Amino acid sequence: MKTGTDADAGRVTLQSTTPTTIAGLASLSAPASLPANNRVLPTEATVFRLSATMTQYKLEADSDYHLVLSDGSGHTMIAEIPDPACVGAGSPLAGSIQKARGEFDAKYTATGSFQTANTAVTVTGVGFFDFLHGQTGVAPNGIELHSVLDVQFGTAGSNTVTVTNPGSKTTTVGTATSLQVSASDSASGQTLTYAASGLPTGLAINTTSGLVSGTPTTAGTYTVTLRATDSTGASGSASFTWTVAGSGSGCTGQKLGNPGFETGTAPPWTASTGIISNSTAEPAHTGTWDAWLDGYGSAATDTLSQPVTIPAGCHASLSFWLHIDTAETTTSTAYDTLTVKIGTTVLATYSNLQHNTGYLAKTFDVSSYAGQNPTLTYTATEDSQKQTSFVLDDIAVTLS
Repeated sequence: MKTGTDADAGRVTLQSTTPTTIAGLASLSAPASLPANNRVLPTEATVFRLSATMTQYKLEADSDYHLVLSDGSGHTMIAEIPDPACVGAGSPLAGSIQKARGEFDAKYTATGSFQTANTAVTVTGVGFFDFLHGQTGVAPNGIELHSVLDVQFGTAGSNTVTVTNPGSKTTTVGTATSLQVSASDSASGQTLTYAASGLPTGLAINTTSGLVSGTPTTAGTYTVTLRATDSTGASGSASFTWTVAGSGSGCTGQKLGNPGFETGTAPPWTASTGIISNSTAEPAHTGTWDAWLDGYGSAATDTLSQPVTIPAGCHASLSFWLHIDTAETTTSTAYDTLTVKIGTTVLATYSNLQHNTGYLAKTFDVSSYAGQNPTLTYTATEDSQKQTSFVLDDIAVTLS
């Protein structure tokens, strides 16, 4: 696992980076036992980035570079850069390890004895829980960044990252909610990575898009801190209060997150690539965005789904607006179809035969799923010729 040649290496999320601190990593609970050949998820499949002081470094007997990192507040941990010659050719980490080793060699010459550095660094690497065996600088829980994929020397960039404070928010237990984090960078061309701490139970943030979404499960008042960090290590944050009220009878409110797709992204929906659209060719029912399934003119299947919690004892209705646009000319054959399903129940199937010039409202009683957490699914299937577009907007599961 230290070089990314284990069976779980493909589970490492190399496409995203999670900003963190030594204190944050050191606060993670150490696993009760360390598997010999598998990763402890999600920590050992996460790429973390932190800024710290490298106090010491050493070339170990196994040819790794052993870096001791400190936050200046009493917390230390280890980061290790393997020897690229020890990394298997099939490792997805190979190129980054070689780059990190080169970055270090351009600044320091490691020997078999610890040398003092006391220099600011920004280190990016994969989380790894090691056995405690008296290592210099080891965190109490054995967490390391191993392998290091990038190391930059000096303080974080002079860029200014600003996170817009969304102001106090209020929601209700069991009601899906979302918040799009807004942030800006004084430097152009920077990619921001997002993080959040103190979120209400049941909510999570997409580190790439900055969308907070989910369904709160526990009432209370939460102090939430949003953070955005650019590729130089510069970051900004904003804190606010998020109050989650008890559900009461639980039989009020709309339960789907991002019902009109106005975040411009899919979450908390799970969607086929590219179907969340603001194209004027298939305009939204309201707002700017919709979900445009199929319309390719070739064999294809698009899906859109989201789990929904329907409290016991509640009446619930599913409603949505549907526009069907087709190039098919038949008046008798359903070549292209859209199936609407909740849980195991197929509510309706539409086809090119129901094409219309505008949106039509559709409503279904889904009260039979009260007390359950079914998944609402739209599946559009198109044959090999003549497009049919199924365009959805303003989807809601409403309790009463």
